[in-house]
Amino acid sequence: MWTSIERRPLLVDVIVAVVAFAFFGVLDVTRTGWQTLPVDALFALAVAFRRRSPGVGLAIAWVGAVVQLVVLPSFINGDVLIAVVIFATSLARQPVVQRLGLVSSVAGGIIASVKLVLVTGDFLPHGQSDSQEAFSRVIYSVGVAGVVAAALALFWLLGMIARVRRELLTARLERLEGEQDLLRAELRVAQETERTRISREMHDAIGHSLAVIIAQSDGARYAVAKNPAAATDALGVINRSARSALDDVSELLSVLATSTGHEGSLGVADLDTLLTNMESSGLAISFNETGDRLDLSRSCDLALFRVVQEVLTNALKHGGPGTTVSVALTWSTQAVTVDSVTTETDGPDLLGRDADGPDLLGRAEADDGPPSAEPAPTRGGHGIAGMVERVRLVGGSVTAGPRADGVRGFAVHATIPHAPGGAE
Repeated sequence: MWTSIERRPLLVDVIVAVVAFAFFGVLDVTRTGWQTLPVDALFALAVAFRRRSPGVGLAIAWVGAVVQLVVLPSFINGDVLIAVVIFATSLARQPVVQRLGLVSSVAGGIIASVKLVLVTGDFLPHGQSDSQEAFSRVIYSVGVAGVVAAALALFWLLGMIARVRRELLTARLERLEGEQDLLRAELRVAQETERTRISREMHDAIGHSLAVIIAQSDGARYAVAKNPAAATDALGVINRSARSALDDVSELLSVLATSTGHEGSLGVADLDTLLTNMESSGLAISFNETGDRLDLSRSCDLALFRVVQEVLTNALKHGGPGTTVSVALTWSTQAVTVDSVTTETDGPDLLGRDADGPDLLGRAEADDGPPSAEPAPTRGGHGIAGMVERVRLVGGSVTAGPRADGVRGFAVHATIPHAPGGAE
């Protein structure tokens, strides 16, 4: 119930005004008489406006003070409500209302002094001579004016302190909300970065093996009837590639489960195995290495392996068996350079078929359908983008694109420093 009332500030102000009018009205009627009720009503009305419109409340309070000064013989208990209105003016957003509240505190003290000392003489001592009374009027006028003005100004100052404190709390809350927004943004960036990392790692882990498996299985389907030995060799390559993919995925999942960084265990030492597997899938690979191998950081070593792996995988996927791939590694004191050029021709595929001669293994019957060894259509993926990003993170650079000499194929140039230039 109380929460429901707090959500209606106008109702709360009306209730406060009614209660204040009833309380001070009873006190003043008992002490002075019924003529005090209009003044109490004006002060209570000023309290009702104190929050929604402090300037209006201050104006109503001034009307009540003037009426009291003219009509009533002395001060009343309802004058306490003036302090509430003064307090509210210092909480106002308008600087004019705030200044008027402070001025009203001083003016209120002067008016109270005139009423109580100079007009009614309630605060003057009795039985004094004329000279003593004149002196007392000056002293008591200044004293009463100072006390009343100081009391009202104190309420104004308390309101100002409350307003400043409220503004500080609001600024602090806004700053905390801004920091939380920044943290949420950083969390989203970190999550997106981690998704990209996982996507790249999954592509590197299984993309190469699946390309080999697809190429070998396409040939094995048509070789099993005419050349079982070739089919057996293809199935052996499929088995090794599948096991390698399974090991890579298991390693990646174990890294994710332990929430530790992943630098990979593959590197330049594994290139020979990679080249052998890809040659058995039908690629014609020319590999040349110049310079002395130097020690690479784990991230740079993995990046080098992934670049070569991506080059060969894309050649098999988009050029198909028979594609010629030239890979050159150049070692220097600062970095290692990878240059590769693919030439997509109609050379012999993994089953021994040649476009310029008969099927070396024997073709299947016409009603069995043609072999399905055509290269997959080129489409967007994570391979090139992941390779470029991986090399960029270790401080290197990659350029990749179709060959500039018009021959059907692809060219890649990558430079990888000996030490990583960024963290993965």
